[in-house]
Amino acid sequence: MKDDVTGDANHLIRLGKHRLPRRNVLKLGGGLAAAAAGVHALPRRALTQADLPYTANTSLSGEIEFWHFWGSQLRRTAVVRAIALFNEVYPDIQVTETFVPFGDIWTRNLAAVAAGSGMPDVIVEDRPSLKDRAANDIASSLGDLATRDGITGDAFWPFTWEEATTAEGVPYGLPYETDIRVLYYNKAAFIDAGLHPDSPPTNWDELATAADALDVVDGDELTRVGFFPAFGNIGLVDWAWNNGGEWQDADFNPTFTRPENVAALEWMKGWADRYGGYDNVQALQSTFGSGTQDGFMSGKVAMIVDIQGYTAQLGYFGAQFRTEGGEGENVGYGVASIPPAPGNDPAALSGGFALSIPRGSENVDPAWEFVKFMTFVGQQSWCRDTYAVPTIQEMATTDPVLQASPNWPLFVEAMDYGRAKDYNPFYPAFTADLIPGVTLAALSGEQTPEEALADAQGSAEEEIERNRE
Repeated sequence: MKDDVTGDANHLIRLGKHRLPRRNVLKLGGGLAAAAAGVHALPRRALTQADLPYTANTSLSGEIEFWHFWGSQLRRTAVVRAIALFNEVYPDIQVTETFVPFGDIWTRNLAAVAAGSGMPDVIVEDRPSLKDRAANDIASSLGDLATRDGITGDAFWPFTWEEATTAEGVPYGLPYETDIRVLYYNKAAFIDAGLHPDSPPTNWDELATAADALDVVDGDELTRVGFFPAFGNIGLVDWAWNNGGEWQDADFNPTFTRPENVAALEWMKGWADRYGGYDNVQALQSTFGSGTQDGFMSGKVAMIVDIQGYTAQLGYFGAQFRTEGGEGENVGYGVASIPPAPGNDPAALSGGFALSIPRGSENVDPAWEFVKFMTFVGQQSWCRDTYAVPTIQEMATTDPVLQASPNWPLFVEAMDYGRAKDYNPFYPAFTADLIPGVTLAALSGEQTPEEALADAQGSAEEEIERNRE
């Protein structure tokens, strides 16, 4: 979801401290996901306190600042719409929404909390990091507030609530959106290559067989690749899970050199070798652009793994997938479960975020009302617009606008193989720090997969042992 941070600020809707007029709220309708699914939004009545599925204090007044990193036009507009709904039932709480780039938002918050001033009242927090934020007194405990208002983890996907709470079950944020990785495939490319458009690959062997038909090479130049495991929104961590691998044991000892992990990285390296080396793959990747010029929408990659939210991008940009080299019928794209190694079950990261209140906020009461509303009500609007999976299970499985999309049932079903990011209390970022370098070293041929993982194992062991003491 890092693509959310891009976008021309001159073309964004800005809310600042000014709430949208009530009449505009009614025009916003059911969202981009609804439009993509062919659902027409109908006029509706304004929200009232009776619509809130939690204990609320709508008489509060004040000002709060909300930090997020959703800067693309699609997602920032979705933020504004959800805030407009908030102000229907909390008319006296002014919300300043502030875009902070993905690479800066949490370091800026850490610095502000340490300084004792300048922190937001509500922040979009990386959910797997909340335990670390709690341990380091960066986020505020929401335990007493949640107990007072009867908020428990019962409504959420269990892993999202577990990520947002300490070992003692105290919440430091409320889970806000999650995702699941699936395979997107170009049906037109399948038809042109003689493959059945409704029979996507179901395992690694079938991926390779399909790519045999889909690859297009012009001399030494790659024109189209059937598949490449490092394209899209996935990497070695997930692929190892799909081969039965794990990255740590129950005692938080790193397990980078497990045979299943090594084999997964060797499999990834095999795809680079298939295309003449990683330099050739990178040369093709350098031609990718944004929007309809990304690898998949431009037709340069026939199969790619991404989150369900990529559907919103495909709909927003009106992606076309035409047969006969782009001149025939627009037959669209398909989605399928992520293909695992033969004999294994699919597995993929279900990421996502939480809304938390940084320590030092002087506006905790209105901030808490905002966190609750955005989680239990605003999240519905947000997910309709962005195709995020709601963290509230009933919302994910029954919302009529989301259900109207022909692919939504598959996304919900795929949540069965979603799993949380590995959290190590002694080295919270152990995979994020080490796996990218491991992958690059192996794909480029700088090290063998076994060598790269062995070096990372040593680095992880050293850092974890240092912090255990």
